[in-house]
Amino acid sequence: MELLELLASCIEQGRTAIAPTLVGPLERERLDRLQRLGAMTFMPAQVIFCPHCEIRTVRVIAVGSGFCIDCGLVNLTTKDTQRLAPDGDWLRRRMAQALDLVGEPAWTLIPDRVWRLGDLGRADRRHRVLFGQRLADIMVLRALLSAWPSYVGEIPTILVTTTQPERVFLPGVQVRSVPLAAAFRVRGDGLVADEAVWTGVRAAQTALPVQARVGPFTQDFRAIFLPGETAPVALTPTQSALLRVLWELSGERIERQALLRRARVDLDKPIVAFPQSKYPQAHRVYRAVVRSNQQGQYWWAHEALGVAPGAAD
Repeated sequence: MELLELLASCIEQGRTAIAPTLVGPLERERLDRLQRLGAMTFMPAQVIFCPHCEIRTVRVIAVGSGFCIDCGLVNLTTKDTQRLAPDGDWLRRRMAQALDLVGEPAWTLIPDRVWRLGDLGRADRRHRVLFGQRLADIMVLRALLSAWPSYVGEIPTILVTTTQPERVFLPGVQVRSVPLAAAFRVRGDGLVADEAVWTGVRAAQTALPVQARVGPFTQDFRAIFLPGETAPVALTPTQSALLRVLWELSGERIERQALLRRARVDLDKPIVAFPQSKYPQAHRVYRAVVRSNQQGQYWWAHEALGVAPGAAD
């Protein structure tokens, strides 16, 4: 079982009290990897197996103590009560980051079951992206269908889910259900979108119409013109947010964390949003217009474009 398949399985089974010491070595290794990524976090359990008799269950009644029917009051260490649980906030945040939707925080459609991550593509070719978990419950599906006209509408929708797609029955709406493990892959300390699922959907983002300009940017800051080039370079929402902050600072230097905070992006460094292998043109733009130093400061290299920050035409 792959990492995201294991994570999906834990979410679907409601396994919020997983003791790594009670699973096999292979699953323990994968749980450890998920924990290092941040996808699984330790939390105190309310009921555990008694660490003394290892037969009865113990209800944790206070920090450091519990009650076993056979053993009576037993002392418990922090290690005794720690259990792994999936971190839903981490998962939704990383999915949004992989799709360049970090500027659009997920909001709840059905509490603890369905979230909207954002929209991909242009206004005339948009796809809405939802994430759902434990959707085999018919009452949950009925609630989702009831909310669909108000919160999703007739826009084509991709539903990434930890539930097996064949168990997600949503008649009458334009939706494609995709398993979590098929939609994304683990890379480094985060997720990347699987090209087989998302290429056609995300391709619409690269064909931006020419608009009125703000300095070197199109009016919506979703594309930028470099000197001597007539075609704009498309930017993802994350790339746009970072470059816009630097542009509006008019060449003033800003600390890395302040830049990331003002752009509302969850990254370690700005360059992470401009990988050369994935966005070669945007990477070229970053190298042309952004300057930094060893003190972790960043600023807009307005001399590179020959356009003063803040100018509009």
